[in-house]
Amino acid sequence: MPTSYRYNPDTGTIDLGGHHVATTEKYRDVHANGWAAFVVDDLPSIDPWTPRMLEIRGRAETVATGGRGLRPGFGEPFIRLHPLRINSFGIE
Repeated sequence: MPTSYRYNPDTGTIDLGGHHVATTEKYRDVHANGWAAFVVDDLPSIDPWTPRMLEIRGRAETVATGGRGLRPGFGEPFIRLHPLRINSFGIE
């Protein structure tokens, strides 16, 4: 599912959001079990075929309102991912 994201250097987390994120299954699952995964796929070239991927898994929490300085989006809810495991492919 497409999402917005940003690295939060103050907390060492990746903050995940998007339109109406609080109504999504991912948000409900994170709220219920406290874990999440975030994947970024990229294809910088098709000639030669050059796929790359970054997967980040870890403990996660739902944050009901962003507030100033927590997340762009004027106070919308978001998911805060605390990275514990990072897998990559095609990234040097």
